[in-house]
Amino acid sequence: MAGHGDDALLLGRALGVLRKRAGLTQEGAGARLDMSGQAWAKYEKGRVPGIFHPNTQRRLTAALGFEVADLERERQILSGGGQPATVTEIRSFAAATSNSSLPIRDRVQAGAWLMADDTSQVSPRRHAFARDPRFPHADQWLSEVIGDSVDRLGIFEGDLVHCVDFEGAGLGLQTGQIVEVERLRFGGAERELSIKQVEFSPAGPLLWPRSSNPRWATPLSMTDGANDEVEVRIRGLVVQSIRRF
Repeated sequence: MAGHGDDALLLGRALGVLRKRAGLTQEGAGARLDMSGQAWAKYEKGRVPGIFHPNTQRRLTAALGFEVADLERERQILSGGGQPATVTEIRSFAAATSNSSLPIRDRVQAGAWLMADDTSQVSPRRHAFARDPRFPHADQWLSEVIGDSVDRLGIFEGDLVHCVDFEGAGLGLQTGQIVEVERLRFGGAERELSIKQVEFSPAGPLLWPRSSNPRWATPLSMTDGANDEVEVRIRGLVVQSIRRF
């Protein structure tokens, strides 16, 4: 069962989603309440027990132009719609050690599928960011997010997502995971990519957008568009998101 600290962290992450949607930095949000950016950050990191107090929630959400109901809705989405998430949570940016970097391998569509460019002869760009030490033997990379279909997970257009090879992670498919999905055509000659959140249903796993945009309200199934010439597979497990300003 989740502890008090876990609940505070979920509320903090939900607050962070609302702040980013409002287009504010932590410093900008804090200034609206005469507090420092560091003080605001403590709420988003789940380090202030007062975030459970209704009056505190009203002050924080009002400063962003939202209501407490919006905060609760985002908290429920981040928790997997009331179902326990069994994958490590998305973590915020952490500074990389010197000389550590990961390749920016692809652009990934957060809404529909995006065709991967496999024709370029240019070496992938690299971004200063450390490997996740929990998966020492798995391939790891970054993908640049295009679109807004996962903004309710705190992942926005232009962000980088840190992916770990799904098979190499060895966790198995679980509700609550955020994943990079690959659709292969013509024996892998063409690749399309998307990013979604996993939710198991009686009919099997569904891949959901989590978006404030009503355009993205329908899940994909692992068999959507699949036939003898098309294969849909989970390529990467998203373990971190990196917000670039």
